[in-house]
Amino acid sequence: MGVGIRGKMKAGLGDRTKESFERKDDSGKFKDYFNRSKMEGIPRFNPGKGTWVIDIIPYEAGSKDPFNKKGDASYVLDILVHLGVGPAEDRIVCPAQYGKPCPICEEIKRLNNDGADYKSTIKPLVAKRRTMYNVIVRENPDEEKKGVQLLEISHFFLEKNIAALVKNPRKGGYIVFSDPDTGKSISFRRTGVGKESTAYDAYQFIDRDNVISDAELEAARCLDDLILLRDYDEIYALFHVSTAPKEEEQEEQEEQEEQEEQEEQEEQGEHPATP
Repeated sequence: MGVGIRGKMKAGLGDRTKESFERKDDSGKFKDYFNRSKMEGIPRFNPGKGTWVIDIIPYEAGSKDPFNKKGDASYVLDILVHLGVGPAEDRIVCPAQYGKPCPICEEIKRLNNDGADYKSTIKPLVAKRRTMYNVIVRENPDEEKKGVQLLEISHFFLEKNIAALVKNPRKGGYIVFSDPDTGKSISFRRTGVGKESTAYDAYQFIDRDNVISDAELEAARCLDDLILLRDYDEIYALFHVSTAPKEEEQEEQEEQEEQEEQEEQEEQGEHPATP
């Protein structure tokens, strides 16, 4: 005998509730470039306002790392990603870094040749450096008990700053902070969340309280295995899809925007002017 409509509903609604919870902080924009089928159960660390201490856990690179060979020891996946692509504002891993044609880069070249304005027209299309790490958050019990988490962040906010610290000014050479035995923890501070201007600062290496355990090393994921690489035709379709609304859709959109503005004003204790 089958589960019946009631059993099917109970199971399905449980899944939808879980999905809703996981998307509660998602604005609906700026889609990730991850392969969703491989992200199940992977905790993600999103540093909020305050000071954080993390250990970066090394891993073995896979076949999708543009800078390392499969099996190489690595601690960061550093890749170029086109942001805000198409009406869904997807994030697309740029295929050009793999020696493959990219329709977005082709459009950038065309716009350059046509003399388009760089800041307003070209710059938003240029791929940005994004970085991914396996991290354990220290000195925060709630985060630390989650074990190895995925941290995805702009290259500008983290890697660029910690890379500036690795040159050893006294002994020469480099501080291999990701070494599981002799490495360092990284401390940094985030100021600004939400509508505030996001900023990161106060980067420093600090001594670890303990070495990285074998269990923690084994829990590190192959980061490049988690990303989604799209083919040329799919990227082209996402990038070139028409976003111009029909006349009736435009009217509905304007009405919706006006209603949302009124609701926002009422929530703030304001009253919209009467025409």
